[in-house]
Amino acid sequence: MSPDDLQTVQRSWTAFLRHREALLSSLAAHLRDLTPAPIAAAHRACWLFRAVEELVELLPEPSRLELHARHLGETWPDKLVAPSYAVDGRAWMRAADECLDVWSPGIEAAWRQAWLLLSEVLAAETLSPFADY
Repeated sequence: MSPDDLQTVQRSWTAFLRHREALLSSLAAHLRDLTPAPIAAAHRACWLFRAVEELVELLPEPSRLELHARHLGETWPDKLVAPSYAVDGRAWMRAADECLDVWSPGIEAAWRQAWLLLSEVLAAETLSPFADY
């Protein structure tokens, strides 16, 4: 991610917080559309929102991001499928487009980069062969 992308994501995060309930509802709906997940879409949406909330400020610090993602990965509710951009990131983007009045192509591009990074880190930690399951 570029420094400009990081700044855009962190600045736009306040809009996500202001529209939390609408985003969670929309995110759950899009998750239901994208995958017949074995866990409830609403539960997955809440977990994703909390995870992003904890990780968004750590994006500029990869070592801290990875350490914190390791702890979050242990709480991921679906031990067979890791969070991914293809499902979770796309649902996030669609929900943001529907719910955020500040959403723009530039903000979307920055969040896409953030999601690619977050999903990569979370997937590595969630499906670690060394995890205790």
